[in-house]
Amino acid sequence: MTVDVWAPLGVAGVVPVVDELSIPDFHHMPKDVPFAARTQVDVAGHQVTVVWRHRVLVASLADESAPGGAREIASGFRQPATGGPDSILWNFVLMPVDVLGETVAVDRERSGRDRWQLRVSGPAGRSWQWRPAGRIFADRMELTRWDDAAPVVTHVLRPVPGRPGTASGPPEVGWEASASLAEVLLPLLWVLDRAHTCLLPKTQRVLRGEFL
Repeated sequence: MTVDVWAPLGVAGVVPVVDELSIPDFHHMPKDVPFAARTQVDVAGHQVTVVWRHRVLVASLADESAPGGAREIASGFRQPATGGPDSILWNFVLMPVDVLGETVAVDRERSGRDRWQLRVSGPAGRSWQWRPAGRIFADRMELTRWDDAAPVVTHVLRPVPGRPGTASGPPEVGWEASASLAEVLLPLLWVLDRAHTCLLPKTQRVLRGEFL
């Protein structure tokens, strides 16, 4: 089975993202653990499994013709950022992603007084911005194509501090019909990578006691 991961999915959708790695397990897991399951999602009929292999996040697509019944389509390894604003007082990491042998590069920059965004560059001249969004508190992450105003993929974060009545349950990732499978997987990997550390804007992390 051959899937063009950059082709439009053709249908919009929203699915829950249930992280199989709990916060206590994350903080107590030795760095040399070879494998940890993270999540399984259905993206417009594509069955995607994400696991941690030696601290590399790997997304695989169900494929009966592939060895083991799955084909790896994207992977990312977190790298400490060096230089730039906040790099001394506030640690953060970047995760470039390999999509079928092609690199999607990321770079961090300021966006407003206390928020940040990632500049994302992909193959064939593709480019995006990935940033937190919300009013007082960030309640979602948005992936927006460089020449578009509206996000193509939105990752809703739950629970949201300071938002009474926010529905409980796992985070959700939603995409527009024009989104590609690769575009859905990029923020999915980044949110899973940062799920328990340094995802939210700096002031929000301070209020939650997440100083590092």
